[in-house]
Amino acid sequence: MKFLLLLKESDREFKKNLSFFFISYFLVLFNYPLIRASTTSLFFEAYGAKSTPAAWAWAVVFLSISVYLCNKLQRRQSVQIVFTVASVLSAIIFLAGSLSFFQGNKLFAYFSFIWKEICIVIQVHLLLGYANNYFNKTNFRILVGPVGAIGSLGGILGGLLTTSLSNSWGTLIVLQVGVTFVVLPLVFFLLTDRSGSIAIDNKSPVASLDTPDIKKYVFYICCMVALAQFIINIADFKFNLAFEASVPTSDLRTAYLGNIYTWTNALTFIFQFLILPFVLLRVSEKNLHLFIPLSYLLCLVALIFAPQIGLMPIATLYIYFKAADYSFFSAGKEILYQPLQGAQKYGAKYLTDMLVYRGAKALIAVLLIYLQSSSILDMMMLGFLCIWLIVVMKLFGLHRKLFL
Repeated sequence: MKFLLLLKESDREFKKNLSFFFISYFLVLFNYPLIRASTTSLFFEAYGAKSTPAAWAWAVVFLSISVYLCNKLQRRQSVQIVFTVASVLSAIIFLAGSLSFFQGNKLFAYFSFIWKEICIVIQVHLLLGYANNYFNKTNFRILVGPVGAIGSLGGILGGLLTTSLSNSWGTLIVLQVGVTFVVLPLVFFLLTDRSGSIAIDNKSPVASLDTPDIKKYVFYICCMVALAQFIINIADFKFNLAFEASVPTSDLRTAYLGNIYTWTNALTFIFQFLILPFVLLRVSEKNLHLFIPLSYLLCLVALIFAPQIGLMPIATLYIYFKAADYSFFSAGKEILYQPLQGAQKYGAKYLTDMLVYRGAKALIAVLLIYLQSSSILDMMMLGFLCIWLIVVMKLFGLHRKLFL
């Protein structure tokens, strides 16, 4: 394996730095099921599942502000210091949420639910940004697989611990244990090489997209990212509504969510490291991108026409959608950037991963505040999936013109 060869040929300092990075990344993904399940359960108990779209919309607003402040701080401090500030602040917010909820104050339960997404996005963003900057391009490509494996393993074990703790001690204990693991990664990340800080410049990231055809190509990628977010968030909301109705108490909800996140991470691991390498070698890019919305469409149709037998069918749909998004769609999207030049890749990724991704989450969250009927949600998903298939055909028609 190239990874083992890289370790064999690397010096002691490289191995030490890689180890600290791996431990930090593992702990961040290990912690996420603990925090996500507990804050979600407390939010449902305080406000109900129908309030989640409004909270998602607020999460996008706070995330945008948080990323802006992180970038400002990063101009003056190392990435390790920024990570430390973000982690300590997150731990304080989650701890305040658990203590205030215990005292009957629901406000912090709302904010903790919002902040869980901000915490994971910032921590992962800073860690992967550091790795992309510290490790050279060749080494980083070798490390992508092991990093994904470490993250999936952390998510699986964190989900199992979530279920175990919730069954034995309850939701508030899960949240308080989670607070410990929010802070713990910074202990190891502070030991990494400070020369791996991320450079921030003031140039416009979209200035490189300077031709009409390239702009149209990136526009189609943006459409796919937005449609994927629409589908995933509607599926998430459908699951939340059914989940709240089927699982009555916060402790049972936390335990159930721990199992859901364990299965999601396990399926993601299977897709990423057993199926995806085979698919990328033998299936064309176009067919991979057609497969994703087609598989979603088939699953959705099966759910619509299947007998209503409780939460399991919707939970299964949710798990598959999430796992496919983390693996097939994530890998397929990165492949679409490859034909672009270096500056164009950066501009395209900035548009899709920073602007369109957040904008799509905010837009669908606002729509879901007002559109909550199960039949309407199904029709929206069917419509978005059909549009997604059309966009794929348009994109690869342009791809053939530009790059072949």
